[in-house]
This record gives sequence, C-alpha cells and structure tokens, in this order.
Amino acid sequence: MVKKGSKSKVKKPKDFSELPLDEQVRQVNEALMTSVFPMLGSHGGGVEIMDIEGFEVKIRYLGACHGCALAGSGTLQFIEQTLQAQVDERIKVVPV
Repeated sequence: MVKKGSKSKVKKPKDFSELPLDEQVRQVNEALMTSVFPMLGSHGGGVEIMDIEGFEVKIRYLGACHGCALAGSGTLQFIEQTLQAQVDERIKVVPV
C-alpha cells in the first residue's frame, strides 16, 4: 500500500530512442509483421531493417519492392505510418 503523500516508484517505460538496439528492432519487426510484411509479400516484395538511430529507422527494399515506383512514396508512407501508430509517433523511415 502506498502512503498518502509518498511518491510511487513505478518505472516509466523507456523512450524508444533510449532502448537497446535489439529491443528497438524487436518492436519494429513486431509492428511490421501484422500488416506491412504480408502486404509487401503478396506483391513479391519485402523490407529489411538495416539500422535504427534514434527515431530514424533505415530500411532496404527487397524483391519486387526494390526499384518499384511506389516504394519511395506510398509504400514508404504506409511503413512509416504503421510504425508511428504502433511503436512511436516520432519514427521516420529512411530507405537506404
């Protein structure tokens, strides 16, 4: 029981940019698995996480996505919006 006037010692979740890289990658992959990977896979493409620096997620397009005209616009926006909604609203996705 918490006494009146005492401060709670509940730990605040770490900011995404402060998490260890393996935890950042896990969270990003988990978010991508639900909608992005299946959608890209159905068109013969895919995406791979290359690196994460702060809130910048660097990706590489695979298969049919590599060189596709939509990869730099609609697909990129879909990936970024998915990660912003499910992981952290400050994430920016950069193709490399």
